[in-house]
Amino acid sequence: MTYTEKKERSHRFVLALRMGLPIFLMSVIALYALFSQPYSTLTSLIILAVLLFTMAVYFLFFLINQSSYEHITESITYTFTPEYFFKLFYSFAKRKTVTIVMISIDNLLGINERYGVKNGDEVLKNATMQINEFFTSKEIKTLPLCRFKGGDFILLLLGEKEANTALVELFLAKHQETLINEIEVKLSAVLLDTKLIKQPKEIITRLYELQYANKEKNTFTDRDDIIPHELEEAVLEALTSKRYSVALQTVYCDNTSMNETTFKLVNEKGGLIHQSRFIPLLNRIGKMREHESNILEKVVGLASEYKMLYVVNISSVTLRNGLFFQHALELLQRYPDAKNNVIIMMDEKEYCSQIKRFKELIAQYRAVGYKIALDKYGMNHTTMMYLKELDVDYVRFDSLYARHIKEEKYQNIVQGLNITAHLCGAATWMNMIEDEESDKVIQGLKINCRQGNFHGKITVKEEQ
Repeated sequence: MTYTEKKERSHRFVLALRMGLPIFLMSVIALYALFSQPYSTLTSLIILAVLLFTMAVYFLFFLINQSSYEHITESITYTFTPEYFFKLFYSFAKRKTVTIVMISIDNLLGINERYGVKNGDEVLKNATMQINEFFTSKEIKTLPLCRFKGGDFILLLLGEKEANTALVELFLAKHQETLINEIEVKLSAVLLDTKLIKQPKEIITRLYELQYANKEKNTFTDRDDIIPHELEEAVLEALTSKRYSVALQTVYCDNTSMNETTFKLVNEKGGLIHQSRFIPLLNRIGKMREHESNILEKVVGLASEYKMLYVVNISSVTLRNGLFFQHALELLQRYPDAKNNVIIMMDEKEYCSQIKRFKELIAQYRAVGYKIALDKYGMNHTTMMYLKELDVDYVRFDSLYARHIKEEKYQNIVQGLNITAHLCGAATWMNMIEDEESDKVIQGLKINCRQGNFHGKITVKEEQ
């Protein structure tokens, strides 16, 4: 029996005791009152028995009804409900630092769609059993475990994250990719501790930010020592002041060159705030358009001043915003020399449902003087769909192809994708080129643009 099931059983016992004890006491008092009288008739005894029976039945049904509102585990996995879990969290965190781990079934949605919800529930139950068995085998007998939502489980471990990181790594090494009832299940995990983050809402928010970063950069622990409210204040202050560090990397494209830009916010003390920290925050508080308007303004200014091609990454959601388009148009009117020198790079995981409107908007960006590029070509299915639907100037291959470009099968795939892009009217682009041999292979495949440390490392342009 797991810790959560034991806790549920003891909770129900206490609940039954709490509800049944008044009945027992009232019965004892009533019987005492009856038999302490000098004259007690059979009729009064029968009436009392009927009343006590009625009272007992009433309280029994009340107990059944009340227990449905006071459950502390959910019905599928028998893990704690989020409400009860965070009650336990408060009691644990008051005494010492604890580590919060989120273990997720990454492909649960696909499992439900392919195998059905019933099989998805079986996967959840088996995943719960794996988590409990693993940590119990490591002498952790009391493991507070909660299914927060979907396939996301949250658990508490005593101690700081540094003391628990190896344990989580070991769990992933054993269960990251496993078969449950012949269904492929993929697990991931992220963790943080309560040294800096204390409130449940902040913890949940940060766990999901780490989960997103984990998918992008394969890191599952929080390596920052920034208190959340201090980070938010620093980000908003830097955003208001438009204080950015701008870094450039050269891209060689046929007979010309261009520069890709990356931006970090700069706090009041001159410290850098990385994109992985401020991008999720800006999305959460609705400031992403303001940030991307700022960086587009800086790039347009650079393109006007140096008469060169500059690349800036803008989210597709922002591109579809009418206010952003108006700002982009005004920038080119203010800096006419920047026309046709700014390349807006985008990638999107979800295909836009309003594709006709999006196609018209992309055409308007190109008509006023911006060039459009698609990222993660050959890996992101949406990029392939957009290449078919939208008129774009560049497509950049996913970095996976550069890492394996010396392999013949990858070369064959790149060759086919390259021809497809050219036939669709787009120039092709490969980044993350690290050595001369890879560069020669890519040139032989007739890729138009080449980028990476072999051609030039990222350098800081300005901090202001």
